[in-house]
Amino acid sequence: MKSDISKVSSAAKHVATAVSGTLLCMTNVVFAEEQPERIEVTGSRIKQDSSLMSTPTTVIDADAIAQTGVTNIGELMNTLPALVAGITSTINNSTSSSFNPNNAGLELANLRGLGTNRTLVLVDGRRHVASSAGTAAVDMSSIPAPLIERIEVITGGASAIYGSDAVTGVVNFIMKKEFEGFQVNARYGQTSQSDGKEKDMSITWGTDFADTKGNLMAYVGYSDSEEIPLTARSYTNVNPSFRPNPMNTGPNDGIPDNLYFADARFQALSSEGLFYVPNENYFFDGIFEIADAPVPTFADDPIPFPFGRVGYDTYAIDRDTGNFRDFVGGKNCQVVPCDGGDGFRTNETGTLKTPSERLQFYLSGNYQITENHQLFSEAKYNKTESFVSGQASVFHDDNFGPLIKITKDNPFRPQALVDLMTERNLNSVALAVVGLPARNHNTRETTQFTVGAEGFFSDFEYNSYVQHGQVKGELISSDLLNERYYRALDAVADASGNAVCRDQSDPACVAYNPINRLASDEAKAYVGVDLKTEEEIAQTIASFVISGSLFDNASIPVNFASGIEYRYESSESTPDALTQAIDPDGIGSGLVGSMTGPSREENSFQRPTEGSYHATDVFTELQMDLLGDLPGMDNLSLELAARYSKHSIVGGDLSYKTGINWAVFDDLTLRSTYSKAVRAPNISELFQPETIGGTRMTDPCHFTRNNDVPNRLANCQALGLPADFDSIKAEAGTRRVLSKGNTDLKSEEAYTTTVGIAYRPSNHLTMAVDYWDIDIEDAITTFDVNDILSNCVDGAQLNQEFCKFIERDNEKQISLVSTQNINAAKFRATGVDFEFNYLLDFEQAGEVKLGLTSSYVDRYEFQNNSEDPSDIDSLAGDLGRPRVRGNLNINYRLNDFTANWRAVYVGETYFNKTFANQPEYAPEGFENKVDAVTYHNLQLSYSLMDQYRLYAGVDNIFDKEPQLLPGVATGQILYDNLGRRFYAGVNLKF
Repeated sequence: MKSDISKVSSAAKHVATAVSGTLLCMTNVVFAEEQPERIEVTGSRIKQDSSLMSTPTTVIDADAIAQTGVTNIGELMNTLPALVAGITSTINNSTSSSFNPNNAGLELANLRGLGTNRTLVLVDGRRHVASSAGTAAVDMSSIPAPLIERIEVITGGASAIYGSDAVTGVVNFIMKKEFEGFQVNARYGQTSQSDGKEKDMSITWGTDFADTKGNLMAYVGYSDSEEIPLTARSYTNVNPSFRPNPMNTGPNDGIPDNLYFADARFQALSSEGLFYVPNENYFFDGIFEIADAPVPTFADDPIPFPFGRVGYDTYAIDRDTGNFRDFVGGKNCQVVPCDGGDGFRTNETGTLKTPSERLQFYLSGNYQITENHQLFSEAKYNKTESFVSGQASVFHDDNFGPLIKITKDNPFRPQALVDLMTERNLNSVALAVVGLPARNHNTRETTQFTVGAEGFFSDFEYNSYVQHGQVKGELISSDLLNERYYRALDAVADASGNAVCRDQSDPACVAYNPINRLASDEAKAYVGVDLKTEEEIAQTIASFVISGSLFDNASIPVNFASGIEYRYESSESTPDALTQAIDPDGIGSGLVGSMTGPSREENSFQRPTEGSYHATDVFTELQMDLLGDLPGMDNLSLELAARYSKHSIVGGDLSYKTGINWAVFDDLTLRSTYSKAVRAPNISELFQPETIGGTRMTDPCHFTRNNDVPNRLANCQALGLPADFDSIKAEAGTRRVLSKGNTDLKSEEAYTTTVGIAYRPSNHLTMAVDYWDIDIEDAITTFDVNDILSNCVDGAQLNQEFCKFIERDNEKQISLVSTQNINAAKFRATGVDFEFNYLLDFEQAGEVKLGLTSSYVDRYEFQNNSEDPSDIDSLAGDLGRPRVRGNLNINYRLNDFTANWRAVYVGETYFNKTFANQPEYAPEGFENKVDAVTYHNLQLSYSLMDQYRLYAGVDNIFDKEPQLLPGVATGQILYDNLGRRFYAGVNLKF
């Protein structure tokens, strides 16, 4: 069915670079001879000739998506040069700095690397309910790829058009509105190592009804992606690291400051277990058993205390044979960290690729009730289940957790250890081992309903809708019940030789074997517990927009769009009751392993987070053709937009946009925009409940460091602290930390400038270059407790903005430091985007489309404290933020055959830019850089009678492996860490 108010021409479907802005190289460009239809393009609500748009826009159409072979649209989006460091199935792993097990299964967009909370994701120009509690972030994988008509990405603030959160840009998924017939899609893929299997299938059905006045479309999709553990790849099963060089004597001594560890291991414990066995030199003989020794004990007795070494030998369980043997130490040991050896690697228990299972339903319909009025509706349901493994909740390493006492009558001890204990007349030894690895199982169910109407009143067009979305999440994490766990660890043999708990106060107790990961399933069930966090997110939107032309007879045509929008957002996250437990003195009860600190004061606890807000926005937008049909002035148009938002918590915010589009002549267009965007704080930032934990702090007023910074001593004395003040409580132990949200936050503000040129000398060639500058002020941030302490006293005078967060007792000792979100940070990012498209038509020999899109980042600066000019991190060109990224696409088509080659380029970066001018920082032979890399992908497809399409492809054809550098192989979205992958599929249309 086609109507005047819903049709979109093929020219609009394949928007060219010079027409709608910059065009992604993968897009199949249509160089139409006819005038483009007036359509609504991302960045404006005015339907207009898109050649008049001043905002640079990247467009990916349905054919381009199909040629990548992806079914999870988030995987494609995160390869775009404009998107950096989002959340994906291979970045949210346990070794990534952004790791959060609650994010498992999510695909979140991060334009320009300025934060997923500053990128607005839309579907058909409308907001979508958030996918993660307390935020506005949308899971892109919940959007069915086969139903996407095109994707439009704009850079820069768009709050004047779409409201809060559109700070760095907008990702808009335009869905297919109508469908006739029946279509089946099926796809299978796996890596070259026969793991990471992916299965996808979807069915789409659509039909016209009521003499083509209406159309109904239904979709159901299922996908299943298998897990890949970190241990499955040689380059992710090691832990490359830089460690301080003990031979270093200071700057400019010609000695590298750091050593390179190819596989850093922590020789304080292992997954299989390390045994500390006292020898004849045991210092605490007859006073303390070794598991209770009052000093730290690590592998190989490495610490020379004033009384000498403790006096014990270290033994290990061989991970290959399971035999009890002498401990093998690593190289270049620094007490605990060593290069190689029998110690623990943090990678051993983690997930490289997050597994997920997804079920999607989508239903849409429209009905033209009169010639000028149409109703439309949509309903969607998405259920995602995902898993991720991470670090254990308990480490028995005499640092983060107690050593395990293995008594002589413990039935799980190796016989060789029994013989050794008998020989040395020992009643017990100590076991240093990793506890039960944690595992998270996340389930999210999304439902969203939209009902609306659109049409014409006289010469004006309107669009209105009401939408309600809801996400219910159940996040289950495995943990240990401390009381049961330590009861089960103390095992003996009964009269029949069976392992039982020594403490029989609980008849259900099952003895737990901590050695070599041999605990029985029954024992794991007894000591383990599934902690359940329940999330519920809701969003309701009502919107009305009217648009059209003003002053039709005026010499300067003026087009406008105005509207009003109401939005209600709520979010609730309720952690398991066991994690909420606190003692009467306000310290966490430590009932489970994850809430237990090295000391009782460092126990933590969680509190439910819930909150809501509503916002009412009014907005207007104008587009005027100022001049035209003049020499050097084919057309000059001006765009103006403003939006006022009244937020129930933060108050009123004004955002605006100005844009100019100058068509010098048909082939050449100059464009520029300047805008102010805002981001209101999200629910987590506003309403995070008060929680108290403990941590070790560095008091800047301690007598050994109060002269380290000018004015520090004077400021400390202004607090009433003498020059010889001894901060003994902070130096010797932990202090309390209070964390909470802040309802006094105000909105972030971003000022964006874009300047660009688009050149189209022929119907076969388009080029575009755009400069962008994003400056974010009053960014919401949280300061580390030690930063709060130092910022209080390190200025010219006391800084009460930080001092107010510090509480000291009657003896002036630190008793509590409060941390909360505040408006204090700044971001600045600038760069240039370049795009090129060329069509070669060989007539009978087929056609070739060449496309290149690239981005150059000139500045990326972050200032956590905007009042401190020295607190600026310049990160452009640093690890994770290469200055240059690009995609090259070559598409060849001959009749029904298509071959598509896609190259993804990641430019060279510093490994650590901070030390770029310190040549001694890097280990010997290391150039402090991460090499540039290009990944090549190929897809071949063949269509039969326009009804059947068969395709097969290979990603990362040359099996490029990431460099063995810290954080590169496992923790960076830019570098492929899965290796070569194959896939094949079929599309059937009936």
